Amino acid sequence: MAKETKVTSKYQTSIPKEVRKLLDIKPGKAVEWNIVRGMVIVNMPRKIQHPTKFLISQVKMNVDAVKLVRESGEDFK
Repeated sequence: MAKETKVTSKYQTSIPKEVRKLLDIKPGKAVEWNIVRGMVIVNMPRKIQHPTKFLISQVKMNVDAVKLVRESGEDFK
């Protein structure tokens, strides 16, 4: 799922409805921005227990998830 939003002059943007529903984002809740190998992953703040399963469920690209986790292990701590 790819959704596009615009950034305002104050660097704000809207979270698309599909993403809000998927992550159960409500007004006042915090979101977490992770940068992993040039990709931005938006998630609800929580410790990722199984990074490989997380990446497989989130990234629908031709990516070796195990290799990505090994290379970016520190990014998830």
